Parts: sequence; C-alpha cells; structure tokens
Amino acid sequence: MPEISRPTYDFIVIGGGTAGNVVTGRLAENPNVKILVVEAGEGNPKDVPEIMTPARAFELRNSHYDWAYQTFFVDKPDYERVEKPNTRGKVLGGSSSLNYFTWLRGSKGTMDAWEEYGGPNWNWQGCKEYFNKPATYHDDHKMYDARFSEIGCDGPVHVSHAELLPETESFRQALTKAWTGEGLVVKEDIYDGEVHGLTHCISSVYGGVRSNSAAYLDGKDNIEFMFSSVATKLNFEGMDNENAVVTSVTIFDQSQVSKTIWVRKEVIISAGVFETPKLLLLSGIGPRRELARHGLSPVIVSEHVGDHLLDHPILPHVFRLKDGTGLDHVLLQKGRHHDAARAQYEKDKTGPLASGLLGMVAFPRIDERLSDHVQYRKAKEENGGKDPFGPEGQPYFEIDFVPMFCDAFQWHFPVPPEGDWLTVIVDLLRPQSKEGYVRLNTTDPREQPAINLNYFSNELDILALREGVRYIDQILMEGDGMKDIIGEDYPWPMPRESDEEMDRLIMDRAQTGYHPCGTARLSLDISQGVVDSELKVHGAKNLRIIDASIIPVIPDCGIQNAVYMIAEKVRHTWCHKMNANQDMVGC
Repeated sequence: MPEISRPTYDFIVIGGGTAGNVVTGRLAENPNVKILVVEAGEGNPKDVPEIMTPARAFELRNSHYDWAYQTFFVDKPDYERVEKPNTRGKVLGGSSSLNYFTWLRGSKGTMDAWEEYGGPNWNWQGCKEYFNKPATYHDDHKMYDARFSEIGCDGPVHVSHAELLPETESFRQALTKAWTGEGLVVKEDIYDGEVHGLTHCISSVYGGVRSNSAAYLDGKDNIEFMFSSVATKLNFEGMDNENAVVTSVTIFDQSQVSKTIWVRKEVIISAGVFETPKLLLLSGIGPRRELARHGLSPVIVSEHVGDHLLDHPILPHVFRLKDGTGLDHVLLQKGRHHDAARAQYEKDKTGPLASGLLGMVAFPRIDERLSDHVQYRKAKEENGGKDPFGPEGQPYFEIDFVPMFCDAFQWHFPVPPEGDWLTVIVDLLRPQSKEGYVRLNTTDPREQPAINLNYFSNELDILALREGVRYIDQILMEGDGMKDIIGEDYPWPMPRESDEEMDRLIMDRAQTGYHPCGTARLSLDISQGVVDSELKVHGAKNLRIIDASIIPVIPDCGIQNAVYMIAEKVRHTWCHKMNANQDMVGC
C-alpha cells in the first residue's frame, strides 16, 4: 500500500472498519479523488490465520486485534458488574475481521421503526436494495433455493450458507426433530422481512475463509493509509450558515507523533460505536455538561452524543453432548481428529476449520408464555396494548446453537478437558433497557472511553431472558431427538426451577451479543439525535458519521449486514445528489 505523500486529501475516513471500508472503496471508484484512511489497528488481516480461518474466530477475543474495552454490563444501586474485554475489531476490516460471521438483516417492522428518526427513506423499503448490495451469495452445491442469490449478486463480500459438516449431522437432525416436534416451523427465507422459525445460517464465509470489508479496497490505488494511528481531534475554522466547518484532523501516528492532515471535501467518522462519540467529545461536539466536566470548549452542543447505547444482552449456557456429536473432540482437544482437521484445512480449506460453527439459528416468540406474568402484562398495557418485545410480530430471541464449547461467551469458566459440548446463546433482540452510554474517562485520546451498557435497567429484560432460557431448554432437554444426545449443564446445574436464582444467574452471567449501536443516533434534528438523514452531523459542515453509531433502533439479529447497508445507502444517496449538482467528486 502506498505511503503518505500529501498533507491534503479530498476525503479523510477515520476508521478502516466495516462501514469505513465500504465508503472508502465506493468513493475510490472515482480515480480522481484522493482518500486517506486512518486506522488504529494494523493493515494485515489476510496475514492473520486466526482472522481468516473461520473456526478460529473465538481465539481473537482479547488478542492484539481486539480493542478489549472495559465495560459496565450492569450498573444498579445494589449491584454492579464491570467486565473486560468487550471485543471490537482493531485491524483493517474492524469487527468484520473479528465477528462471528452471521449475515442477517432482521424484520421489516424493526426497520420501519427507523423512519421515526430518519424520515421516509429510512425504512424497510428504502433500505432493502442496500442490504443486497454488499455481497455475492454462493451455493456451489445447489442445496438452497435459487432466490437466495437475490440477497447478494455482485458485491465484494462473499457469503454462503454455513457448511453442513458431517461431524455435526446427527446434532442437526436431532435439533430439527426436537424443534418441529413442538409444532414449530423451519423457515429458510428469513430475508423477506418476516423472521421466525429455525433456519440454516448464512455467513460471511466462502471457500473456507472469512470475507471482510477490506475486500472493498482491493485494486484502489487512490487510497492511502495511516495504520496504528489514532485521530485525536477534528479541527474547525469558521462558520457556514451557522454550521462549524471541519477543515482538518489531528492524528497521532504509529510513532506517537502528532500530525494535522487537511481535507478538501469531507471527513467521515467510521470509528465505531465507542470511538466515534469519544472523538466527537474530544473535538468539542457533545452534551454541554460532559464537555464542561473535562474542561472542553463546546464547538457544537449536541446533547445526544454518546447516549442511547444499545446492545443485545445474551445468556450463554452449555450442555454436554453425546460423544461424537459435537466439535470439541475435533477442534479443541488434541488427538487424531484434531490433526486430521488441521491437515484437511491446510490441504484445501475444507472441513471443520473452514466452518463458522454456527450452522443453525432459531427466532422464537414467547408472548403467550410471558402473558402469565403481571410485569409483562403491565408493560404491554403501558405500550398501548402492543407487545414491547415484538410490536409488529418480530421474534423475541435469536437462539444460536454452537455444537462446541465457546470460550468467547464463557470466559469465566475453563474449557472442558474432555467430551463434546453445546453452547446455547439466548439473545434478547429488543431489550427494554435503553439507558446505555459512552462518556470520556479522560481527555487523553489514547485512553479508552467509559462504556456502560446498563443492561437490566428495565427489569422486564430479566424476565424475558429467564423465560426464554426455560423455553428453549425445555425443547432441548425434552424434545424428541435432542433428549437422546443432550446431557448435564456445565460447569454446574442451572437453577431453572427458581425465579429468584435464575434472575441472579442472569445478572451474573449475561454477556454482550457484540452488537453495540446508537451512540450518534440518526435523527430529524439535533433535539432527537446527532446526524441527519444523510448522516451529516447536525451543526457541522463537511462532517459525516457512517457506522453503527447512527442506528436508532437495534436490528433483531446480528448487525453486520445492517452496517454494510448503512454505508452503501448513504454513499448512493450522496452521489445521486452530487450528480444532480454536476459535482462528480467522490462518485
């Protein structure tokens, strides 16, 4: 990649992560623009086996490529819990280089809720084509409906259904039998806006390797990079129609030397949900009280910066599986099966190491079950008679079934030394706790921000997770097929019969779904959020935010596809407007 040669660029993109690379790559399709990407991590994801080998993704937690944020998970007057690390990608590709691959878009009803914040173009209909644009879908063995090609036919990110490993065939059969035995459906097309049932998972894996956003940058000679570098401040000069004009960015380079780089057109912040509000605050954009607390002079008083942090709380738990039905003996335990898997992957990128491990996912509702509880009935009444967890019929949970012990979700417990195991992840998709935030710990830009997910500030979420765990565990423990291969809990029995003990277990063991969003919210005006419908920062000129920070309502699934969508959509809208003005720069 070319070295820095000019102090001024048409565009400066802060963050070479999922969204940042999409925007950079698309802008660079015009060879006449020059773009600088400032990335805090390294630029070599293709050289890192743990990144590119799908089944090794869990090894990346707390690695050199992880921001490893310290985070408040629970912050109540009588109980608080702080954990580290909260994983986000610190390498080219960002979290698309570290995530667990799921390629989902969620429900129409949830996307339509964005319209309240972004206007008539930010809804399911206005976003659908941009969900499709990033990817190319592959089905080399013609196992699935040909219509799946519509979810991606010409994009740089290669996606496919998870490999159906022969090693886990008996597990998949047992799970499907238990699920359908309860009268529940198997639904493969969950990309039409209606999400429910048990499905085979599509992942950002193809040909046995990870596909990430760095693919957007291939072959683009008009992009320059500053790796291992941190943007420390946005610099403003003058006003234009009451908007502060961004003219340059101050950066600590990899040698910890401070430099100022100038911009002709725009600065695009794609630093991620935690770093984006930190940079805004350090630059004087944020709530008046937070700026004053650190002695920072306000440039733009924007009261929503850092607020509205959302993330899916999950309750992961582990069962023993009948020997030979999981992948622990293949991937985690040394021996002939482990050696054979390594040899197979080294030979042709196939086998268990080529798998993202998440072959099947379920999306249930449990409103009938919750109707037995006064707390839920009251919340529904206060919500105008609408179900708070799925007001338009959305699923309550994403249930991930990983036929292996996953220490990325169970880091408090040792890896079992023998046997095969099933990690079940119960992911609450529309949490009612919405008081998370990001603040400054210090004005040193190299220090982490203060992050508070503030799970369970609304205790209705505890009820939902408790009953969700009971619901899915009953299917697994008693359902035909599964009851023959499932064993005891690990590391000790779960207190399923006690509401009080289950509630405490959830407080103690709930984890992040690694789907943070919302800290620079999309909005109709500055009284509602931070950016407008074109993702321009309210009160600023030449400044946009394009990453998961702008998400106003959390998707009811993993957010990877949504983040790609956001970047594709705003770039298209932006360029359409430029073309109408006969200004082709960046398009």
